[in-house]
Amino acid sequence: MLRQIIVTLCWLPLSLLALTCQADSVEPAAAQTGAVPARQGGALFKIQRAGQSAYVFGTIHVGRADFYPFDGKVLQALQQSTSVALEIDPGNTQGLASLMTKYGIYTDGKSLAQELPQPLQNQLNPLLEKYGLTPAAVANMKPWLLATVLGISEYTYQGYLPQYGVDGTLAAFAKSHDKPLVELETAEQQLALLGKLTSTEQIQFLQDSIDEIRDPEKARRSLQLITLWRNGDVEGLTAMLAEMTSDDTFTGKFVQRALLDERNPGLANGIEKLASTTPHAFVGIGMLHLVGKSSVLAILQQRGYTVTRIY
Repeated sequence: MLRQIIVTLCWLPLSLLALTCQADSVEPAAAQTGAVPARQGGALFKIQRAGQSAYVFGTIHVGRADFYPFDGKVLQALQQSTSVALEIDPGNTQGLASLMTKYGIYTDGKSLAQELPQPLQNQLNPLLEKYGLTPAAVANMKPWLLATVLGISEYTYQGYLPQYGVDGTLAAFAKSHDKPLVELETAEQQLALLGKLTSTEQIQFLQDSIDEIRDPEKARRSLQLITLWRNGDVEGLTAMLAEMTSDDTFTGKFVQRALLDERNPGLANGIEKLASTTPHAFVGIGMLHLVGKSSVLAILQQRGYTVTRIY
C-alpha cells in the first residue's frame, strides 16, 4: 500500500492520531552518545549559500526503538545547532482536536455508513476488526481520515509506532537542550490539503487505501519505505516516489499535487528564511520531501544553494 502509506507518513498531524506516549519518552535514545551502530537511518545534508548554512535531515514519522541513537554525524550536527526546525512541533497538540473535527469529522448529521457504498463497507469491516477498531469508533470519520487511520494502523500492526517517530525525538532533543524549536508549517495547513477533498475524492482515496492493504504483495512492499529510509537509499526513495506519482490513480495524482507541488516550495521558503537568520540551524522534514526533481533540496539548489550530503 505504497501510495497511501506515503501520504500517511508525509502528514505529521495524522501520525499524532495514534500517539499514546509523549515525545519526551523517546528523547533519551536520541541523546545517547555511546557506541553507535553503522547506520540508524535517514540522510543528512548541508546547504550553503553566501556564508549561510543549515543542516537538513530526512525524517520518518513512525519508528521503532532500534532507530536510535542517531548516527554520530547526525548527533554532532544536532549538538552544534542553535535551533531545530520541523514541519510542525509534534508536542504542539493544542487545537489539534478541533482541527481534526473541522476537517475530518462529520458535523452535519452525516455518517460514514451513509456515505460509503455497501461493497466498500464490506471490505472495510475485516480491517476494522484486524486493527481493533469498532464501527462506532469510526462512524463519524470522513473517508480521508479513516484512510489515514488505516495506514497508521497497518504500520502499528507491523511494529512501527508513532511514538518512535523521528520528528518527535528531534523535538524532544531540542526542548531538553534548550534549543529553539521552529515550525515550518502549521497543522491546519497540512490537514486542510486533505480536508478540502470532495466526497467523491475521499471515497476513492479510501478505496485505493483498502485495495492496497488487502493486496499481500503491495502490503509487503509498503515496508520497503522503512528499509530504504534505514539504508539512507536516496536513489531508491526517488524511484519509489516516481513510481507512485506516475500512475493514474487518484492517490497517485494527489501525492504529486498536494505532497510535492503544494508543500515543497513552502518548506523551501521556511528553510531559506531560517538559514538567513539563524546560524547552524538543524532542519528535520519528511524524507520524501528531499528526493525527486521537485524536492525541497532541488528547489534550494535552483535558488543558489550548494547541497552536500554529510551522512
